[in-house]
Amino acid sequence: MARGVEEQLALSAQVVERNLELGDQVHAPRPIDHLAGFRSRKAAEAAGEELVAAGYRVDGVYRRWLTVWLEFSSMTAVDHATAAAFTREIVAIVNRHGGTYDGWGGFLVGSDD
Repeated sequence: MARGVEEQLALSAQVVERNLELGDQVHAPRPIDHLAGFRSRKAAEAAGEELVAAGYRVDGVYRRWLTVWLEFSSMTAVDHATAAAFTREIVAIVNRHGGTYDGWGGFLVGSDD
């Protein structure tokens, strides 16, 4: 079942908070991986084309059981405002193609000290 944008924003904020607790420099850009599931390859590929137009890179499309998974990524900061903005953008694109956004993740960036 598709998660609404408010639920995704809450989950995204939790990831940012967890990263902050671990000492992440959330304003520093880094590669961020995203995952979304679709019912068909056609829908996943259409969403992928729209995501590429929005500045994301498609890293893979594969089927596992009854779901076609779209892996995509971008180089971005993960502070609260930036994470909320990309979450809104991605959820809108994925929802337009009947998919479900599964969230994002990436490596932490430590301080220079």
